[in-house]
Amino acid sequence: MRNPLRSEAEAFRFLIVVIIGAVIVVAAAYVNTWLGVAAAVLVVGGVCAWLLGGPKAARPPVLVSGTPGGGHRVLLVANPGSAGLRGRLGDGVTDVVVVVPALASTVQSLTGAVDGRRAEAEATANALAGELGDSGVRARAEVGADDPLLAIADALRTFGADEIVLVNTDDALLAEARDRFALPISQL
Repeated sequence: MRNPLRSEAEAFRFLIVVIIGAVIVVAAAYVNTWLGVAAAVLVVGGVCAWLLGGPKAARPPVLVSGTPGGGHRVLLVANPGSAGLRGRLGDGVTDVVVVVPALASTVQSLTGAVDGRRAEAEATANALAGELGDSGVRARAEVGADDPLLAIADALRTFGADEIVLVNTDDALLAEARDRFALPISQL
């Protein structure tokens, strides 16, 4: 269902529809109680149909990264607890940004109890960046947003990657990332 309150204009339209519907229900109930009930059912059904039948949410824009020449730059996105990347990225990689999303459950996000998740993500990112640094690759570690796609988008705004590599992630994330980002994406 689309949100009727995305903009001030839509919120105003929604308010006007609700007020008109309430006036119709009150007028019908004044004439006859059962007519008021019928009017209420029709008004609620009409508002629900309007909300459900509206335009679908627009697909987010495809983000394209601007990469400077010289070298091969990789954005590596790994789940917390990932390890063992030595030699798996391939030859020619010069720069890597390791992003580990601070994955938190809904309850943790709502209560703000995400410090442990952020610490785990930071430890994983630092370990992977250190491992890559030991093999001669310039690597930087970052903790990303709790949504992996948002973490990728945020990292691409500051790092011009040639490729995105997902580590220990599921196939659904791989498919969503390929739909959204115009870069080669692989999975380890």
